[in-house]
Amino acid sequence: MGLIVVELLIGGILAVVLTVIGLFFGHIIIFDSIALAIVAGFVSHGVFHIHPALSLLIGIVTFFGLFFLQNTKVGFWIIGGLLSLIWGFIFAMMAYEFTSKDMIWTNVVFGLATLIMIGLHIKARNRYSEV
Repeated sequence: MGLIVVELLIGGILAVVLTVIGLFFGHIIIFDSIALAIVAGFVSHGVFHIHPALSLLIGIVTFFGLFFLQNTKVGFWIIGGLLSLIWGFIFAMMAYEFTSKDMIWTNVVFGLATLIMIGLHIKARNRYSEV
């Protein structure tokens, strides 16, 4: 059981690091796909005990599937919107912990982070559609 927690923790840390790198370079669609692919691979192996080679394939399929869907009109708004909300929630939980559970800061950070993430998704999509 302890190994599963360690694998999930490593996967989560890798996902956060890759997503932060994506924020700096403005390619959030690619890095969201990479982060979720890594999480999918680690979860499939750590939680569902799928063979590591198959977990790698699950991660690769997840990456290409999400990247393809985010480059469609409907898929972009659904996946980009959900991921923006998720990132807003993550930043809000950080604010909640860092501000001694102050709900005003938590709500303000959630709203601002979600709007910023939506803006980054739209900026990245516009970059890809110009190419």
